[in-house]
Amino acid sequence: MTGSAAARWRMYAGLPAGLKALVVLSTVVGLGSYMITPFIGVLLVKGVGLDTGTAGLLVAVATFVQFGGSIVGGPVADRLGLKPTMIAALLLRTLGLVLLALAVRVHFLVLPAVVLVAAGPALYLPANKAYIVRSVSDELRPLFLAISAAALNVGMGLGPFLAVLLIGRDPVVLLLVLAGFFALITVAHQVAMQPVAARPGAPGGGTGAGGAEAGGGSTLRGALRDALRPVLFNVAAFYLYFSFQSFIGLYAAAESHLGLVGWVMLLNCAMMAVLQPLLAGRIARAGYRMLLAGSFLLMAAGTAVMCLGGTFSLLLGTAVFTVGEAFVFLRGDLEVVGRIPDRPAFAFGVQRLTTGVGGLFAGAAGGFLFGHFQHDGHPGRYWLAVAAQCAVVAVLGLVLGGSSAGRTERAGAEDTAGREKEPAA
Repeated sequence: MTGSAAARWRMYAGLPAGLKALVVLSTVVGLGSYMITPFIGVLLVKGVGLDTGTAGLLVAVATFVQFGGSIVGGPVADRLGLKPTMIAALLLRTLGLVLLALAVRVHFLVLPAVVLVAAGPALYLPANKAYIVRSVSDELRPLFLAISAAALNVGMGLGPFLAVLLIGRDPVVLLLVLAGFFALITVAHQVAMQPVAARPGAPGGGTGAGGAEAGGGSTLRGALRDALRPVLFNVAAFYLYFSFQSFIGLYAAAESHLGLVGWVMLLNCAMMAVLQPLLAGRIARAGYRMLLAGSFLLMAAGTAVMCLGGTFSLLLGTAVFTVGEAFVFLRGDLEVVGRIPDRPAFAFGVQRLTTGVGGLFAGAAGGFLFGHFQHDGHPGRYWLAVAAQCAVVAVLGLVLGGSSAGRTERAGAEDTAGREKEPAA
């Protein structure tokens, strides 16, 4: 036992300093981001004074830029380098927050402000995850991607609670405090992080800019074709997740009380933060078909329990749903980056795009379904409809899941195993 603990300590001690810093900074970035993201609509209506229709349109634009824009974030990171891209993204968000504070008085600044606030994550997150992939061995990749997701979930859980303390008094104070906060985070990235290059021997590797060029257009097209199946299942996973996240507030307000939403989301984020790092190895080794089927069945069971209403059913359903979510989201990251191994920033840009597409579908279809059942006086049936969709995707995963990227990657990398286990700094 002591020897195992000592070996684990040596492993962490031997990691690049930039990666250690990034784990801490990712938590802080998530905290700051979720002090503003859930309240954009509130700030636009109560702070800037827009009508709800215009505010809703701007929130839709922000959502599209934040998620869909990540498909551009990958190529930008390949060209500029991972560290410079993260710093540029943080500067954009800082500037956007300042402009949003000014938009309370100068209304025409609201559109560029919202776009800049959303553009920050579109650039930051693909570069952040690619930095992790390039800093650790393939063996440690699942663990550190899970730790990165856990850091984000800690921020998602705590950020809204902290923001409530400021937003009720003066929205401008919240925006200026966050702008200063992100300015400090930007400086911390500049000081604490080191540039990271592609692994030796990777196509285009060894560049200080931190990005490997694709091995050719045909190679990238082939990788994208290979990644199509996991990309589609990732879209389905995010569609079902946003079907839960986007409408749990309306359901809780009708069945229990709105304050329950904070506890539901805190439970969801806390479980994700604990389960993914704890189970990262099992998630990476599991057969892809069975993992898809099991994950979506758990999500189906969780949403089915929610239809019962009441505090206990919502919390229990959320807990079951979250277990399935933890498995399928981490494995989705691993499958996509495993099929585009030489362009991790681009791979995570694709992954973020699936988030945006899934969220868009959930907003359209979920809004129609929830409105229909609410109008009929049976809002709980919405969760049965979501559970049925989860079950259908589970069957599709079992039939069409295909083989894991990890098997192909391991088979093709046996001759470079020793080299790949060395962290690239």
